[in-house]
Amino acid sequence: EEDTICPVCGSPLCKRDRKLRVHKEAGGKKSWFAINRLKCSNEHCRRLHNELPDCMIPYKHYGSEIIEDVLDEVQGPDDLDTEDYPCEGTMNHWKWWFAHNEANINGQMKSMLHHLLDVNIEFLKSRESLLRELRKRIGPGWLSVVARFIYNSGGRIEPYPEG
Repeated sequence: EEDTICPVCGSPLCKRDRKLRVHKEAGGKKSWFAINRLKCSNEHCRRLHNELPDCMIPYKHYGSEIIEDVLDEVQGPDDLDTEDYPCEGTMNHWKWWFAHNEANINGQMKSMLHHLLDVNIEFLKSRESLLRELRKRIGPGWLSVVARFIYNSGGRIEPYPEG
């Protein structure tokens, strides 16, 4: 048990209830997780938050590892592990989703580092991709780290970005 705070307003979160959430893996295997839903105790905020394990990405049914492997082109539609699940259309959607969120993710990460660590303002203005650098430095597991960092800081990765 650890104290959790609302990433939007910083107030304590209270356990509200649980809901079942599907977790899909390569090859079509499914498992179900009971996800805690938390509610902000601040009367003016009252937002709901889902407490997801690291293997899950918000708004995605497949696990973070398989999504990451597709984005890093470690796995593709020709691999036997992913012959039918996920389908090629799903893999293409993940690539589209990530490509349309990449600038947003990079901007949120830079902004949060500037805010939290008082990083130089020139760093914010640079064209260098923090996201690309993190992918190299972290290696496998980078997607979970980036998603947790953004969502736990009150940010959001759009599930259906415009574009």
